[in-house]
Amino acid sequence: MNQHGSGASAVEKSNKRDDVRRDDVMKDLDVITRDVPSALMPVVGGLTSRRKRVPYWYTYDTRGSEIYEEVATTSKTYLNWHKEHSVLQSHSDDIAAETTSPVILVELGSGASSKTRLILEAMLKRHGTLTFVPVDVSKEHIEEVGQQLERDYEGLTVEPFGGLYMEGIRHLSTRKEPKMLLFLGGSFGNVCIHEQVDMMKEVRAQLTAKDRFVLGLDMNMDRESLLEAYGQQWANNVLNNPIDRLNKDFDGDMDAAKFELVTEFIENPADGDTPSYVMGYWRSLSEHRVYFRKLGLNLDFQRGEKFFFTDGPNWSCKWSLHQIRRLAEKSGFALEDYWTNDAADYGVFCFAPAP
Repeated sequence: MNQHGSGASAVEKSNKRDDVRRDDVMKDLDVITRDVPSALMPVVGGLTSRRKRVPYWYTYDTRGSEIYEEVATTSKTYLNWHKEHSVLQSHSDDIAAETTSPVILVELGSGASSKTRLILEAMLKRHGTLTFVPVDVSKEHIEEVGQQLERDYEGLTVEPFGGLYMEGIRHLSTRKEPKMLLFLGGSFGNVCIHEQVDMMKEVRAQLTAKDRFVLGLDMNMDRESLLEAYGQQWANNVLNNPIDRLNKDFDGDMDAAKFELVTEFIENPADGDTPSYVMGYWRSLSEHRVYFRKLGLNLDFQRGEKFFFTDGPNWSCKWSLHQIRRLAEKSGFALEDYWTNDAADYGVFCFAPAP
């Protein structure tokens, strides 16, 4: 763990000092969460854990989705949106050809579905009509997006689903039509690195032989460009916005100015099974206390202590082709086809359920 950078020893010391206090918090968790909506229980669980954190999905309410779209489409250093867009521009017809008609197109973490329009157009051209199910935690946002898409495309029916990824997949598992699941934007790389194979297996269990799972995966391994791409331009998305949301949801006094966004790149062997990844967290700039009135909860931070906005160590995974093939093999899929940009540092991969 030394490769994770400075500040680890300070955090370890603060964890030891805080054992008694945090154990006391956990004993009273039933009291703390008495009036908390079930959807926010994972957030409270992260706040009261030794590894303080919020789930990554918590950064993507309507405002968070808007911030992401703005940075992703305009940044001069974060290029995944543009790389994936170029792949889809060149190969949307090929992707659409992976399915039979009639088909349900499902997009996990759909957000604004801006790049997805290329696939929608290709599928409508091929099939004439299409049912599109965007799945996102921000239901209000995707309902607005869905209404606009239906206005823009004749023959398109949009059925927004507000919820987590697997909730959306299970919701659709009884539908008889062939399904194509899209997980674009490198978003699969945000799934906890220790849970990625399990998630793929769970997705596989919900699919039939006619279904396909299409992932956008980042293959960039250049440390310098990655640290620049995941730098301070994301502070509004992964620091300011979730802190504002915590204060709103739990009547808190958390101050974003008392934290800084820190990014590290953890490189793993390209011929191993574990992808490399960008790690991101907030680092406390001072010793201070935060109070969440609705929870009756005090949180103490030491100077240098880390607060994660991801469930696992990874903010965003970076893959070699070998690792992508191994991911498929370990989770019951076969890599049926894939398409990359000219630099071969971003790809869209089509997985078919293995027999």
